[in-house]
Parts: sequence; C-alpha cells; structure tokens
Amino acid sequence: MHWTKTQPFQALSLTGGGYRGLFTAKALQVIEDHIGVPIGQRFDLTCGTSIGGIVALAVAFEVPMGKVVTVFEDFGSEIFPLHKPPTTKAGKAIDFWRHAKKPRYSTTPLKEAITQLIDKDATLNDAKHSVAIPAVNVTQGTPQIFKTRHKPEWTRDWKFKVLDVALATAAAPTFFELAEVGGNLYADGGLFANAPDLVALHEAEHFFNVPTEAIRILSVGTTTKSYSVSFGSGKQFGIADWMEDQRLFSVTISAQQQFIDQLIQHKLQERYFRLDHEPSQEQATDLGLDVASETARKTLKALAEKVTSDVLNQLEPFLMHQPQLKLFKES
Repeated sequence: MHWTKTQPFQALSLTGGGYRGLFTAKALQVIEDHIGVPIGQRFDLTCGTSIGGIVALAVAFEVPMGKVVTVFEDFGSEIFPLHKPPTTKAGKAIDFWRHAKKPRYSTTPLKEAITQLIDKDATLNDAKHSVAIPAVNVTQGTPQIFKTRHKPEWTRDWKFKVLDVALATAAAPTFFELAEVGGNLYADGGLFANAPDLVALHEAEHFFNVPTEAIRILSVGTTTKSYSVSFGSGKQFGIADWMEDQRLFSVTISAQQQFIDQLIQHKLQERYFRLDHEPSQEQATDLGLDVASETARKTLKALAEKVTSDVLNQLEPFLMHQPQLKLFKES
C-alpha cells in the first residue's frame, strides 16, 4: 500500500453525543443517497466513539444509513425514556439519590437496537471495512481501541462480538452499566476520545507510516455546542451541581471537541473537514444526550439534512476516494 497526496489514507471520524448521534446517522444517509453506495466503500478507516461507535460499526458492516436512522428513531424513546427533569431542590435531591446506586437507564433497549443493525453473534472478523472503536478498560485502568484486523499481526480483537464492543464504547457513566468484553469491564470511550479524530490520525501515521500530507479526515459531529457556565451559578459546585443537566458531560464533550478540532485543523489544514452544526439557543434546549423527544428527532434530522446538503460539493474529494486498506480475515 502506498499513500500519496493524490491517493491519501482517508478516515471517517464519528463523534459521541448520546441521542444526538441521530444527526450523524442522518448526515451519512444524505451522503449515501448522493453517492449511491455504502459510505464505508469510500474510506480506508472509520473511527467512532459511543453512539458514533455504533454508527461506525454499522458503516463497517455496510448497514444502510437510512436503516440506522430508522432504528434510532424507533428505539430512541425506549433507550432514553421521556422524562421531565425535576425543577425543585427537593425533586432534584430525590432524583439524585434514586440513581446514586444504579445507572439511569437499562441497556436492554440499547442491545435490541444494536442487534437490529448487526447480528448479535457477529464478530469484528465479519466486518467489511476497517474500524477502530475507543473504550476505557476500567478493569485495567487503561484506554483501549477495539480494531478490526487491518494489520495481520493484530490477532485479539477480531474474535470479539460486535454487540459487546458497541456496548463498551457506549457505556456512559451514570447512564448505562459497565460492559464486559473478554473478561474485562469497559466504560464509554468518550471519557478520553469523544472525538476520535486523533485516533484516526495516529492509526495512519504510527501503524501505517502514512505521511501527514497524505492523510485526509472527514469528521462528523453531533450538534456539538460550546458550553459555558454563568457567574450566576456560583463557584461552589458539588457533585449534584456538576451532574445537573449533564453539565459535566457537556463540558467534557464540548472542550474535547474544540481542542481536537483545533489540533487536527492545524495539522491537516484543508485535508480535514468537520461536518457539524451548532444549534441555536432555542434549539439547544430541545436537544440533549438523553433527550429522544419528537422535537429532538425532527430538529436533529432537519439540521443534518440541511448542513450536509449544503456542503456536498465541498465533500466531493472525500466521496470519490478509492480506499487501499484491506482486512485480514480469519476463516
């Protein structure tokens, strides 16, 4: 394999963001409708974290993105049951202690949604395209990237079930229980790589010795919004304050994404394209990591349709790419 400026190593990077991953899936559906083939056929590697990891696995298996959108719509309110956040101090205290000793949501609907996309017994060895999925191994206390066997010496991860890997990358603390893969427990990859653009860059440079000028990355977000705290909220934040309205997760996701975006933009310049849309203040109130309301569904799909359609011409270099990276299969 020989990568050059005219035949680059091209990666697709999909950000985490809970139910807002519907934006990602819809954006990819618009692209697939435009090119007429599964989007995985246009990238050497797809990286995805959390909900982006689930979408990335679907890309690797050539699951039509229209089906991914439908499954997210059908199962959204089961994965994240509609609820009204308490507004009183007493109500917030009760809600906090109700979930102090267990995750807020069951993984059962999430498992069912994933198996609607990919067979429950499928392994990474069954993937059609290369994929890399971040998670945190909390048994060993280390970050981990689950990968297809796109290098012959990688002989571990191909045996793992896709369902288990998907649950591992999406095991968001306080939202879902820890996932077990290969006898180890895992938490959401968003704890260290919510935007896995750097994972894609490192994969190309370190493992395949691709020159920087021969790397191209298309990064797709989840309506990531910059997050700031009002002085009116005070400075004495405790556990309840940080967990209120997913404040801690919002700060982490927003800061990570902005930092990674700057780094990759500086490194790759015009060879990096970030497809995302920051919602307006009014729209942002309807969107959240665990908000799967009808309003959220309509807003996420509408934003993805518009922003993606507007940049299809700019994406042409990405959409005409013929990948070189191959998978090594076990019989």
